[in-house]
Amino acid sequence: MSLLRRLFSTFILAAVFFAATSISVSLAETKERYVTLDADSSQSFTSLVQQAEDLAKESIAREFQENPGLTEITIIVTADRARQLVPVLRSRVSRRNWQQNSRIEQWTRYFADAKMLLGFRDGNISAANSGPSQAINVPAPSRVASREDDPGYRDD
Repeated sequence: MSLLRRLFSTFILAAVFFAATSISVSLAETKERYVTLDADSSQSFTSLVQQAEDLAKESIAREFQENPGLTEITIIVTADRARQLVPVLRSRVSRRNWQQNSRIEQWTRYFADAKMLLGFRDGNISAANSGPSQAINVPAPSRVASREDDPGYRDD
């Protein structure tokens, strides 16, 4: 009798397990999008970053509006200057956080090396960008934090 009871309970557990795994679960939809910005030689780095922020903000708003199932978006803005593509910023935000606060700076990581890689130098001031300089808050690259945020990072 106990053998029959065990077989029956095993059968019931197996049926419940397969029924539970066959139920469709709605998964969060995420998207990563790359946007390229053309930078001309007369443009300052500060104006390039401002333009990249505006482009990221517009792209995030458009993606959330066009895709109601989207729960999180990552926008990576690269600048093209003299045929050299360099990432300037990366914005990652969830729909809920974006609806609460759409200030792009809060959800953005700035790539501090972009200024040098794109050829912007403090000593090189052309007539077009010789106006009053504005300080831009570009954080220094955090190698440890960026490695730990990487999905492939292993701390063995």
